[in-house]
Formats: sequence, C-alpha cells, structure tokens
Amino acid sequence: MTFYNRKGMLYARINGKRVSTKLKDTKSNRKLFESYSKNDEFFNKFNVNKSIPTLIELCEEVLNDLETTLEPTSYRAYRSLFNSRIVPYFGKMLPTEVKPITIKEWYKTFSDKSTIVTCEAVLKRAIENAVLSEYIDNTPFIVKKPSLKSDYEINPFTIDEIKLILGCKESPYRNFLGVAFFTGLRTGEICGLKWTDIDLKKNKITVNRQITNGQEKKPKTKKSKATIDLPVEALIYFKEQQLKTGLREYIFYSPKNQKPFQSSANFHGPFKRMLQSLGIENRSIYQTRHTFASIRLSLG
Repeated sequence: MTFYNRKGMLYARINGKRVSTKLKDTKSNRKLFESYSKNDEFFNKFNVNKSIPTLIELCEEVLNDLETTLEPTSYRAYRSLFNSRIVPYFGKMLPTEVKPITIKEWYKTFSDKSTIVTCEAVLKRAIENAVLSEYIDNTPFIVKKPSLKSDYEINPFTIDEIKLILGCKESPYRNFLGVAFFTGLRTGEICGLKWTDIDLKKNKITVNRQITNGQEKKPKTKKSKATIDLPVEALIYFKEQQLKTGLREYIFYSPKNQKPFQSSANFHGPFKRMLQSLGIENRSIYQTRHTFASIRLSLG
C-alpha cells in the first residue's frame, strides 16, 4: 500500500486500485488509515467496497446463469425461494460481511430439506464466485448444515380409494386418472401423450414428451424417455378414451375448452373437489405415481 497527496486529500493505492480515504493528508491520518487497512472495519469506514457487489447481486448473476439451463418451472422455483428466503435475510450485505455465524443463523430459518438445498444451490455459487473474484479469501460455508427432512410426504392411495375414484364413471377425468394410477407416468407426461405413442396391439407406450405450463418439451429425465410395457390394468382406460378422442392428435383434452391440457395445475382444483366429495383425504395428483409404485411393490 502506497500513499499520495491529491489536492490536499489523502489517497492510497491498494492491490492496484486507487482509493480515496476522504481524509486530509496528514501523518496522523496516514497512520489511522494504515491501521484500519489491517481489518475489515477499514473497508466499511472508508467505503473501499464501492466496486464490490452485494451478495444479492452475486446471487442474481447465478440465477441468470441458471435460467439458461433450467426448465422454466424449475427456474421459477429457484427465483421464488431466492426472493422469499435469501433476499429478506441478507439484504444489502457485502460478501465481506458474511461470516460462518451468519450462515449458521440463516440455516435456523429453515424447516425442510428441499428448500434449504435449493437456496444453497444459489447462495453457495454466489459465495464461490466472490472467492474467485477475490472479494473474499474464504467461504463462510464451513458450518454444518442442519439435518432436516423434506416436508413432502409420500402418501399413496389405497385400493379401496382407487376404486372409489375410478368408480365415478361420469367424471371427465376418470380415464386420465386410471392411466395415472396404473402406468406411473408423471402428470405432464400423460398430458403430452398422443395416439401415435400408444400401440394397443403390442401393449406398448412410448414416452416422448411432457407438457408443462403450456409448453411441449422433453421428459423430465433421460430415463423417462422410453418405450415401456402398457400395464393391463391401464388398457381399459385407454380403450375407453379412444372412443372419445381416438381421431384426434392428443389422447386427453380439457373438458372445459377441448384443448390439450396445459399443465398438471389443470387438475389441482377438480382433483381436490373430487376427493372431498368422496370423503378421501386430500392429496396431490402426484401421489398417483407413488400409488403405482406401491401397488407394484405389493405384487412383488
């Protein structure tokens, strides 16, 4: 660190950067400035950190990168948790102000595993970028993450509940739910099924796509894109649906507008009301997938 005078004011050069101390150039002020430069208090007192972005700004950079790689639904989940769990806590804090105790206290604001994992994915990368940019020397993520359980509960339907749900023959969602229960496909994958994906003679289903938020895209995972055996239990529901939409492109259409379902959200309200009318415990439609797995396990 070197000092120099500019119009009576004290300036210093630190790591190649010129810094104004906002003090007059005197021997006492040079000593004061030099002493502060040895600890973090110096950076706040003399406002050296003007060029250092806040932690939130670093997180924004991470989110911008994630937006190019994540599915829109996944990105919205990251963005939502960033706004609700990171921004309120860290506010305008600089990376230099985030200590291990800060992270430890932040961990205490969580109660479920999935939320903390998503938030960490953003915050840790932001901190790593701060280290790479030499804003800080070390990561504050040296404290142990709390052992939390996911708040998501696997709660499959019973055989009796399935019979009640599929016994509603007047329901416009009966065949859709029958396929969901007995194939284990994700809701978005069922929305994306076309008649060209089904071979009722060879009892095969080819999963090529899913529909999420009105967008047709590839299945969620590489393993999901496959040709699988059509369970005999699901066959009746495909054949019943064939009488309704067999001459159309997609297998299932919304009873409201006769257009292909746009997302699993189309089922939340109707499915909840159906369960209430049947006196069945409320569960998400995704539990049909767990139910399929449960049935298969029980059958060996």
